[in-house]
Amino acid sequence: MFPLPSMDRPAASLSRFWPLLLLLLVILGAAAWWWTARPGPVATVDPLSPQELDRRLLAVEQALTALQRGQQRSEQRLADVEARSTVLRDEVLGLGQRAALIEDSVQQVVAAAAAGTDPGVSLRLDEIDLLLTYAEARLDLSGDVEGARRAYVLADGLLAALTAPQFVNLRQSLAQEQAALAALPPDPRAAARGRVDAIEAALAGLPVLPEPAPPPADAAVATRLLAALVDVRPRGTQDLLAPADRQRGEAALRLELALARIAIERRDEAGLRAASERAERWMRRLYAGGAPLEEQAAALQALGRTPLVIDVPVLGSTLAQMRALRRGGGLP
Repeated sequence: MFPLPSMDRPAASLSRFWPLLLLLLVILGAAAWWWTARPGPVATVDPLSPQELDRRLLAVEQALTALQRGQQRSEQRLADVEARSTVLRDEVLGLGQRAALIEDSVQQVVAAAAAGTDPGVSLRLDEIDLLLTYAEARLDLSGDVEGARRAYVLADGLLAALTAPQFVNLRQSLAQEQAALAALPPDPRAAARGRVDAIEAALAGLPVLPEPAPPPADAAVATRLLAALVDVRPRGTQDLLAPADRQRGEAALRLELALARIAIERRDEAGLRAASERAERWMRRLYAGGAPLEEQAAALQALGRTPLVIDVPVLGSTLAQMRALRRGGGLP
């Protein structure tokens, strides 16, 4: 009898082929990975293609822009350097001028010390000059008598400290000016303003010429017709009887009084006289004649004759004398 084949033999033959099969699979996987990962063919770029030319043009534009920015920064730095150089040059010139001024001052002090004079006298005289000029300006521009008196008191205090013989005449002249300022009456502008206010307040109490009475009802027809056509008034200077005319006339009168106030503040005597005369003419046209009207007209005439300018003949004599002495070399 022939022996039957065993069932374990095919399994043993298969177990010998497993390593070879795995090796074959690894080789195939590596080959597939190399095939997929290998670099493709290098594409050649045409240097004259539109895309390449655009790219190159863009790069050139970017480089040109960067150069322009760098040039602008360089120009700005150069301008800053020039500005700093100008400032430094001005500062150096200023230092040179200050050094020259200091040198001149030192030379003046040395010259004054050599001549035996006090350098503080010149400064004190400058202060007196300034105070006297201020006082004269206060009187001329605004009529400030009190301010001028205070300035003269300060100037007298400074001048009293100078005891040298050449200042005796100046002290005497200054004392005369102070006495003249002390004898001045109150500012006439205050009284003039009070007169204008009193005249304007009295306007409401002045009598007004009444309108002509209408004809009676039982008058003749011709009389009533004549009264409607003809306005009979008393003969005189008053001719503003209509309400609208009276309003314009009163506005003109008050305007003239306002102009009088302005002339008073400016010490304009001619302007005050003209405004008073115009106001009197308007008053006579607006109000009825009588004692009240004549009283206010006389007040306007007196207002027009009011002196407004402060007259001090000796004012400024000390200042003129001191300046003449300093120009002639008699004072430092």
